[in-house]
Amino acid sequence: MSVKSSLLPYVARAITSPRTRDMRRGSRELVRKLSGAKHRLTFYFRIDDPYSFLLAQVLPEFAAHFGVEIQPRTLLYIDESLYPAIDELDNLAPLDASRLAALHQLKFPAHWHKPDTKAALQASQILLRHEGHPSYLDLACELAEVLWQGKPERIEALARRYDAESSDKAKLKLQARRDHFIKDGHYLTGTIYYAGEWYWSIDRLDHLAERLAHLGLGGGVAPKQYGLAKRPTLHKHHNDVAGKELELFFSFRSPYSYVALARTFQLADHYQLNLIMRPVLPMVMRGLPVPSAKKFYILKDAAREAALQHVPFGLVCDPVGSGVERCMALWPFAEKEGRVREYFLAAARCIWSQGTDVSTDEGLQTVCKEAGLDWNRARRWLDEDSWRNRAEQNRVAMTERGSWGVPTFTVNNQTVWGQDRFAIIEQLLLGDSAL
Repeated sequence: MSVKSSLLPYVARAITSPRTRDMRRGSRELVRKLSGAKHRLTFYFRIDDPYSFLLAQVLPEFAAHFGVEIQPRTLLYIDESLYPAIDELDNLAPLDASRLAALHQLKFPAHWHKPDTKAALQASQILLRHEGHPSYLDLACELAEVLWQGKPERIEALARRYDAESSDKAKLKLQARRDHFIKDGHYLTGTIYYAGEWYWSIDRLDHLAERLAHLGLGGGVAPKQYGLAKRPTLHKHHNDVAGKELELFFSFRSPYSYVALARTFQLADHYQLNLIMRPVLPMVMRGLPVPSAKKFYILKDAAREAALQHVPFGLVCDPVGSGVERCMALWPFAEKEGRVREYFLAAARCIWSQGTDVSTDEGLQTVCKEAGLDWNRARRWLDEDSWRNRAEQNRVAMTERGSWGVPTFTVNNQTVWGQDRFAIIEQLLLGDSAL
């Protein structure tokens, strides 16, 4: 291992450590106080983004509770290079949003329509002119609901009713907004920026709420309704679901896969499910782009999600390349030994919290020791390539189910994407008709 590589785990730990985070937050708060500025949340709203629609519905109550200002920023155009499977996302995101809406009792059309491009621009023209108005969020919700209902004629009617930016000016402004947004360090709309940190969708409002409550806002109380999708209820009466299959598409290079592991095993054990682990190669090793700005955000976001779930995290050694391949090579051996769970947990924990270089024999030996596997027997599997066909079969199966990234779950022939969807997985498992 080079000197640079050996230092990277400690750099990652410094970036993600609570101490570093608290120092950054403290300096930001000091600057705010000295300048006399108000607590202001910048909300990046995109009319054809389902997560923007959901977040716009909860922000008025959120802002009122904490006494903060909402500064809306209308976006429309995105950099598709930051979205490795844009067509799949266009199908999966609205389905996911409809499930989240049911969970949080929010609005989203059950029978949604892909947003009309012309209507989306017209709606954005209206919103650009109303960014300074108190009614922005109400208007954004009205326009988004109509757009997702597939009623572009109503958008045209609203465009005649409300003041709107001209088409040419709107396009130029929206293009500039897109470029500026990316330079600021983010790529996902439906996102809030507050004092140096990003909070995507209603799924990260729990982190923002805790931060604001720590500052004494909202009476120092963080409402508990945010982050509901991350927590399964684990109902007591469940005999009718015992033996059902739960598939987990997993990557050793995905921090979110690691953060999801313990809850996945907990869910499977509680309901006596047949858990099938289906590892795949990471996106970058499948030819899908992962820009550096995206990787940097994911690392910090995964760290706070790990802290929320009490999962050790931070001393990271990126396994991309040979590290991933060697971990994959030992997967069939772990199956043969009946130690799949122990192996996946040990490997992920070593990679994401212990800075173990799994591209080396020493690193993999550490993994095997923690997983209860005999290293002398395990190392013989490193020259086997049988895992490659199975990994490709898993990738194809994941794609056929409508997803491209990990962690992806399938239950009752339904696909769920993300480590923060355990309540939805549970409801699908139990046959909740609303989802």
